[in-house]
Amino acid sequence: MHRRNFLKTGAVLMGGLGARDRPAAAVADGRGGNDRPDVVFIACEDLQTSLRCYGNPVVRTPNLDSLASRGLRFDNAHCQFSVCNPSRASVMSGRYPASVGVLGNATDWREPLRNIATIPQHFRAHGYETLRCGKIFHGGNAGRVFDDKGRWDRVIPQNEGIPSSKHRRRPLRALYENMSKEERAKEYTTRAWEWGPSGLDDLEMPDGRVAEQAVRQLSGKHDKPLFLALGFHSPHLVLTAPDKYFDMYSLGEIRLPENPENDLDDVSRYSLRNHKQFTDEKRREAILAYYACCSYVDAGVGRVLKALEDSGRIDNTIVVFWGDHGFHLGEHFLWQKHTLFEESTRVPLIMMAPGVTRAGTVCTRPVELIDLYPTLCELCGLPMPEGLESISMVPLLKDAQRQWKKGAFTTLGPTPGNSVRTERWRYTEWGGPDKAELYDHESDPHEFTNLAKVPRYAATVEELGELLRGGWRAALPEE
Repeated sequence: MHRRNFLKTGAVLMGGLGARDRPAAAVADGRGGNDRPDVVFIACEDLQTSLRCYGNPVVRTPNLDSLASRGLRFDNAHCQFSVCNPSRASVMSGRYPASVGVLGNATDWREPLRNIATIPQHFRAHGYETLRCGKIFHGGNAGRVFDDKGRWDRVIPQNEGIPSSKHRRRPLRALYENMSKEERAKEYTTRAWEWGPSGLDDLEMPDGRVAEQAVRQLSGKHDKPLFLALGFHSPHLVLTAPDKYFDMYSLGEIRLPENPENDLDDVSRYSLRNHKQFTDEKRREAILAYYACCSYVDAGVGRVLKALEDSGRIDNTIVVFWGDHGFHLGEHFLWQKHTLFEESTRVPLIMMAPGVTRAGTVCTRPVELIDLYPTLCELCGLPMPEGLESISMVPLLKDAQRQWKKGAFTTLGPTPGNSVRTERWRYTEWGGPDKAELYDHESDPHEFTNLAKVPRYAATVEELGELLRGGWRAALPEE
């Protein structure tokens, strides 16, 4: 099948499967709609691939590692925009950020998506009970609230039925400790860079409460198939978690990124404001805090998975764990998201679909978060919505080594930046080919050396430039 025929046959490849070919979880021996699989859809904020199952030797994430061992881990998964609001609007609509028109956190996504059936609306329209706890859509900006309650059957308040905190929060370490608290509060980048143990218990903090609400839902009975979306806040700034997760780590085991002194000389320069504030001690403290937050999320995911086991429904439940975008922890001297480097675009993505995925499978093909929408539709036997700019990954779930998309695309604004990541290369343009970056991941996995101006790579630059400008349709799989 060639790309020009791919979209024409989309109803066959991406639409509801015939009973003979449907995943076992979606068919349940041909019985009615109530036997459709449940879905547990877990989103995590600002999470780079700092998990043990992704090769980090320091971080403790046993529950996510266990999930990966039971399902499929994507090693080359990328967000479509390395900022929260555009990334999530893209995932939940199955459309690219430029099409949606959400290119920053300040845009109220509800208006661009007003006439688009997002994932929970589509599942609700086809017989699912759709519940949310925690952040899935972007919740607001600068005091404005982007309310998504109308998109779900129910939004579960994190604090519902949970007693008030008994402990007092501990003071945190501030990166900009030379500034008063009032001064720091004037700007996000100065007020947000704080870290340290909270002095609170798991259920006295948001992520523990999200996990608790999920446990309660999974322990109860539902008359319809369940789509349960959970949004964990950590490791988003501020970097704080219950003390026991900090106690898992010591500063001596924290490794600092090693960057060439001239690392950013050959690229469009990013702001190094935060980096200049960090001492080596503060760098280690901040990374340790980030890892502690990862372990806190991991513990919450572990509680959710145990509740799913105890419910007896795990063999008919699709579990998806994904990060909305990555995050820099000193790589390239950067301490932020909002870049087109690997650390910012690459995300953890783990899927377990009973009867479809095989335990412990690893996929190195480039994949995109935007494809989660049609993938879940196919796994659950739902019709495909019109207007998607994404394709079902079910063929890849069945055979992780099959040929797939030529690349994964990430956009960044307001300065126009566009990047495509293939299995070997990353190619980025800032407004056009005159400001381009090319990195060879076979020899330069940390993207230190920009090869775009090196004559011997001219053909590669031309090929990837055509792919970048051709967009997602040019990258569709060939058979």
